[in-house]
Amino acid sequence: MTHNRIKRIRRKLGDPVVKSSHHRHPHIVSGFAPNAFTLVELLVVIAIIGVLIGLLVPALQNMRELSRRSTCEQNLVQLSLAMSSYSTQFGHYPAGSVNPTGPIKNEAKGYHHNWIASLLPMLDAQNVYNAIDRDISVYADANTEVRGLSIPNLICPSASGVLPYTTCYAGMHASTETPIDESNDGVFRLNLPVSERDITDGLSYTVFVGEKISSPDEELGWISGTRSSLRNAGHAINAELRRVRRPATNTQPLDPLYVGGLASDHLGGAYLLMGGGEYQFRSSSMDTRLLAQFASRSDGEIPSDWKVGVEAATPPPAAKTSPVPASPDAATPDPASPDAEPQDAATTKEAADDGNDSGKSDGDSRGSKSVKSKETQSPKTQSPETQSPETQSPEEQPPKDPPPTQE
Repeated sequence: MTHNRIKRIRRKLGDPVVKSSHHRHPHIVSGFAPNAFTLVELLVVIAIIGVLIGLLVPALQNMRELSRRSTCEQNLVQLSLAMSSYSTQFGHYPAGSVNPTGPIKNEAKGYHHNWIASLLPMLDAQNVYNAIDRDISVYADANTEVRGLSIPNLICPSASGVLPYTTCYAGMHASTETPIDESNDGVFRLNLPVSERDITDGLSYTVFVGEKISSPDEELGWISGTRSSLRNAGHAINAELRRVRRPATNTQPLDPLYVGGLASDHLGGAYLLMGGGEYQFRSSSMDTRLLAQFASRSDGEIPSDWKVGVEAATPPPAAKTSPVPASPDAATPDPASPDAEPQDAATTKEAADDGNDSGKSDGDSRGSKSVKSKETQSPKTQSPETQSPETQSPEEQPPKDPPPTQE
């Protein structure tokens, strides 16, 4: 009794009543709700956060890559302006490499001053240009400090694992895989500078510069006129990636005369800089024949991507037709000839009646006749010169020979 009385008193005072010990949750006090997340709710929140991260991370990476591409494009624009200024000042573009003899080997032996060093004054790097000793080789001790400089305009921000003294941009020296020599058909060949009049294919259709990658043990510096700053169109774009990024797959040492093609760390392709100042991003699946045509300065060929509509524009073969008559009179078939289309009797009679009526209506002026143009004649109406004697009017019929007189 005492215990029940205490419960009643506590209810009147507003205190919660503790449930009996046989309740499922004895620790829960009646009148209070649980204050915590369930396991299902926690898993749902974690899943939502994971989905958001999966959507945002690729978008952020794409934005960063777009920013890198924009910087790479600006680097190409600066190179284009520098080459244009050099051509305006000297009347030609710089030679790809300078050396007493050729072809050039990818070795630190030789003179090997290149086209990039010639453009330094146009790239706001006059002090660097003045620091180069052009009386000696680029590999001499006096040029070691300059050769080890890092030029920001020559590094693509998307490049990974490159040495700071390298360049990510190479001049095009040939349209095929061939050593660097004076006989190359590209713009930046050995010793011999090229002028605008030598580029007969047009500046806008000739590749001047493209992106390249190299392994650290092959790099000789941005100032070296070897494969460190020159490439060709003898390979597909990004064909060098496997050899450079996976050196373990190279079973044979690289030939010193080997130059290589274009490649970049951009996803799916590389940038090309044309002579007219335009830059193009070309995919790795670009036709190698088209790339070779763009790399040559004067091959005289029409780019293959312009020939897409050639087959569609080719007219079909002409149908066989009868020979065209030589004279206008022969254009109208003779009714008496076997090849002429047969005319029905009603049409012939109608034409004769029309001729008789016109003769009667002429009256005293039978000698005057109205001439109709060929455009207003009916298809079945024939000119008086080609009408048969049966369809001509009496006035138009030729006089008949008199019958022979009998003696």
